[in-house]
Amino acid sequence: MRVARGFNGVLMPIKVENLFHTYALKTPFQSEAVNGVSFEIEDHAYVAFIGPTGSGKTTIIQHLNALLKPTKGTIVVDDFVIDNKKNKKIKELRKHVGVVFQFPEYQLFEETVEKDVAFGPKNFGLKDEEALQKAHRALLSVGLDESYFKRSPFELSGGERRRVAIAGILAIEPDILVLDEPTAGLDPRGTTEIMNLVDKMHKNGTMVILVSHDMELVLKYAEKVFVVKDGKILFEGTPQGAFMNLDESSGIEVPEIFTFAQKLKKRGFDIDFEKIKNIDDLILQISINKEKRS
Repeated sequence: MRVARGFNGVLMPIKVENLFHTYALKTPFQSEAVNGVSFEIEDHAYVAFIGPTGSGKTTIIQHLNALLKPTKGTIVVDDFVIDNKKNKKIKELRKHVGVVFQFPEYQLFEETVEKDVAFGPKNFGLKDEEALQKAHRALLSVGLDESYFKRSPFELSGGERRRVAIAGILAIEPDILVLDEPTAGLDPRGTTEIMNLVDKMHKNGTMVILVSHDMELVLKYAEKVFVVKDGKILFEGTPQGAFMNLDESSGIEVPEIFTFAQKLKKRGFDIDFEKIKNIDDLILQISINKEKRS
């Protein structure tokens, strides 16, 4: 049973209402990280949270599987209700919503890569052999072959550890995948491989929630963005809509192709910004304009 529905009956597996989070509450170090945030995310969506460092993005997404509990407010994720009370379904929730942290070393602790990735499936009740099978499939899917299975995760490069951390979440097969800076530490090829894998998961039905400072990736993949600053959501809508409305005070660097498209618009080109996701889209817009002018 799914409980959250938005306007026109659209399924809203995630509904956040009046979320506040205060770190070090009632101490001299008290700090308001999230301040009255409300939003909804549609079924099978691919969304991104963007904003400057310290804006509250990571704090918001850590509430989605109860890594953090609200100081005030409520989060509904399908059948799960997260508030500041005790929740007996945390284990089920964390299988449903998988979070890949910004720093992979936070998730790695076993003596071998395969054991680390198999930990999640075992924790959710699978026998050793089946858990290892899932771990191996997940590792192969992120580009780590059999030569990595018996290695220590702490001997790997930063990019390789990032892949292991992602594989550890993929192995539990979550319905909602939350990624906090998933391409940090990866070279361009590794970035492309990971983002293509995430895109494939989304096309197969997984909801994807991305936190990233890479606006090129946000523009290319996200269907919707939430712009966060000072613990509040300043804007929600398409990436293109966000980039058209951002100013320097947002702390967000607009993608170069979008900036170039805006310059073309000022020179009289009829640019449909909502159709621009990558360089190929921009080239197509330029070609259409040339045909109209010839």
